[in-house]
Amino acid sequence: MKFSLTSMEHAIMMFFWENKRWASGAELWEYLNRSGKNCKRQTVNTYLTRMAEKGILTKNGTKYMYTYTEKQFEAERAREVLDNVYQGTLKNFFAALTGGARITKEEKEELKAYLDSLDDESRQ
Repeated sequence: MKFSLTSMEHAIMMFFWENKRWASGAELWEYLNRSGKNCKRQTVNTYLTRMAEKGILTKNGTKYMYTYTEKQFEAERAREVLDNVYQGTLKNFFAALTGGARITKEEKEELKAYLDSLDDESRQ
């Protein structure tokens, strides 16, 4: 799945999301090694190339940048899971989440308020 990340890919994305700038493989390699993730420069370059091929990083010359903000990425990852695992429906997701068990009145009201807020936002 495009939006599923290994621990190394997640560390790479966190670097870009925290720094909000273009960076080279060499800069990333130095950062990862300072952070305790001992890796070879070629390994970092391989990750960057694969992540660019997946479309989660954008390459410009020798520098890379995230394609999606962290918030956009999380939304895309959630949509991917919903589509691939729960046939694209929130109902199927919610049924799996609750195991078919009843929810409390407070949980129901909280969900209803959230859904109503989404409806209100779409009218603006």
